[in-house]
This record gives sequence, structure tokens and C-alpha cells, in this order.
Amino acid sequence: MRTTLILCSLLALPAGAAFAAESPWNGTWKLDPGKSHFTGQTFTLTGRPGGMLHYEDGSSASFDFGLDGKEYQTLPDRTVSWTETGKDSWDRVGRVGGKIIYRARVVLAEDGRTLTMNLRGTRPDGKAFQEKDVFSRVSGTDGLKGTWRATSAGPSDEPETFVISSPAPGVMHYEIPDLKISVEGRADGSDHPLTGPAMAPGTTISWTLLAPKKIKYVIKINGRPDTEGVQAIAVDGESFTDTSWSPGRAGEKTTAVYVRQ
Repeated sequence: MRTTLILCSLLALPAGAAFAAESPWNGTWKLDPGKSHFTGQTFTLTGRPGGMLHYEDGSSASFDFGLDGKEYQTLPDRTVSWTETGKDSWDRVGRVGGKIIYRARVVLAEDGRTLTMNLRGTRPDGKAFQEKDVFSRVSGTDGLKGTWRATSAGPSDEPETFVISSPAPGVMHYEIPDLKISVEGRADGSDHPLTGPAMAPGTTISWTLLAPKKIKYVIKINGRPDTEGVQAIAVDGESFTDTSWSPGRAGEKTTAVYVRQ
């Protein structure tokens, strides 16, 4: 459900003389789903006049939508539509620039305590993906309305691979070939544009070097903070951990572990 699920894999780009050609961050890295934990985050659906619902998860994704099959804007150049298919089931469709990128079947359990979303779509590189997310109810008793916590979430197909390089001393270049995302710049506290079809227009990242193998980053959409995180390379240099959260929700952290290839 979270639109920033893709963003949690973003690696900030360290700067300084230590991050030249011999940078410990350089190389190809791949997500290890077995060591990662994409659970604990929450989102809330509240009622609005006319049968509308409002979605909020602490990120920059805050919007109203109906269950009428119409498209509603979620982020710049992004829309979502929900269509009721039964008493406790819905079809959800996500679009970027008018193009469908995923379809999902959403089912509320008979006891109203569990919400399951099965998604299928196409990545920017043209490969198909599928994902199953399960949420448990934290509050509310009326259908979709209430707060939901992720108890099982994350990609169920081939994990992302990304490549980091240092084109010049103090400058890093980073890309996720699967998602066609790229960024380049220094850790000087300024915002650098994240480009690619998986990125909403106006998405940027800034980062701060905490130690040679540890950095902090902030992702924004049109200047509004969307995701915060810290990344640290393991002592053996063979993996790094990305811990991320929505602004103001440090108690709902997710952890992604990437292994050097």
C-alpha cells in the first residue's frame, strides 16, 4: 500500500576523499528478503463525506479516494482507482502517467481483522512482478476504515539489484537497473533529483555522512519529507543495512539488508 516501498531501497551517496574509486560502497548489491523486515508500518483510512475515504501513512502520500472505479491522484503523475467487487473485496489499479503499473485484489477477512492485498504488475524494465501484503487491524470496526499494521509485506519475486560507482572523488553514482532509477551527487546536505519512471516528479534525496560506512538520508517529494533512513555497512563489508521510516514515525521502522554480489 505504501507508495514509498520502492524508495526504501534507495542508497544515499557518501562524499569525501574516502569515497573515491576505493569506496566501500562501490559495487553491485542485491536485496536479501530473508534478512529484511518490511513490517510494522501503519496506514489509516478515515471516512469522508459522500462515501469517500482518506489515506494517510505518515509519508507524503495523503489523499482522498472513492470505491467507484474512478481515478484519484495520490502523488504527482500517480493515480489509484478502487472498485468494489463484493461485500468485502475490491479491485485496485495504480497508474503512472495514465499507464497501468499494477492491479491488486484487496480482501477483508470475514472477521474484519485482516486485510490482504495481492498485487501484479510490470516493472520499468518490462519484467512482471507480484507481491502479497497482509495487514492486521489496529483500530476501527467498520470495513476498510481504521488503522492497519503490516504483518507480512514485501516483494515475492526477484529482488532488486543496484550498482554504485564513484565517477570522481567525492562524487557517487547510483542506479537500480530493474527500476531504471538513478542519482548522482555529493553529501553536502542539498537535494539531488531521483530520476526514472518509478519516481514521482519532484522526488529528491539528500544525505549526511555519519561515518565512512554510515550515512543518513532524507527523501522528499516536491520539498515535503517522505522517507528518512540510515544505512550502515557491516564490519566484513559484504552487506549493508537500510533502516527507514516515515517522518515522525521512527517507531515503525523497516529494515532492508543488501548483500554484495
